[in-house]
Amino acid sequence: MSELTFLTLVNDQRLYEQSCRSLQDGSEEELRFVQVEPNRHGWNASMGLNRGLESCNTRWVVCAHQDVVFPRSWAKRMAMLVRALPEEVAVVGLVGTRADGRFRGHIVDPNGHCFWGPLPAEVLVLDESVLVVRRDLGIRFDERVPGFHCYGADFCLQVRALGRKALAVDAAVRHLSTGRLDEAYQASASWLLNRWGEGYGYVIPTPAANIQDPARSSPLRRLLYRWRRRQARLARNQVPAHAWVEFDS
Repeated sequence: MSELTFLTLVNDQRLYEQSCRSLQDGSEEELRFVQVEPNRHGWNASMGLNRGLESCNTRWVVCAHQDVVFPRSWAKRMAMLVRALPEEVAVVGLVGTRADGRFRGHIVDPNGHCFWGPLPAEVLVLDESVLVVRRDLGIRFDERVPGFHCYGADFCLQVRALGRKALAVDAAVRHLSTGRLDEAYQASASWLLNRWGEGYGYVIPTPAANIQDPARSSPLRRLLYRWRRRQARLARNQVPAHAWVEFDS
């Protein structure tokens, strides 16, 4: 039986079934899946994920977007990775930003085959496409985060505040979308900044965007983080040969 449970918020059954099939291809063991439909209950992302976590009994839970396609034997690879993690690691992901704004991670998405090494690497915030959460620590998603954005960033900042670590590892997937920085995102980002901004000079670098308050952050700090994000964009498709990952057709 797998050491992982796969937890997904679902509003598109076709995408979800495609994701599950990709996990089962090449798997040598029975996998555990938990599906939550938050819209049916009027839940935000954090509420849906927390309800799903209640029904899981494995130490590690993979919270994956429904539009993620996994390469062959990904579950086996991730199980081996988490088994070897230091005790202080509370959450693992595939792409993250460090406290200095630099990117670390490996993913295939509409921007191409993106790699920022070296990996594994401790990061401040992880992208939410795949978050592997250590369930037995009792850390949960904050249900005050509005909507379906920034819940992962808040979770990672909680982890850091508790003296634990968030880690980006080399276990790439194909993410079929990159999301939109729309009004719903801005509402979540504003909430995140109000909670955590003071401790980070009111500039919080996340994989999606630098969340910042121009009125309370220094121009130099904003400029530095903007430059590092631009450097990450320029470097994202410079993939070393050892990092290639193959998907079934």
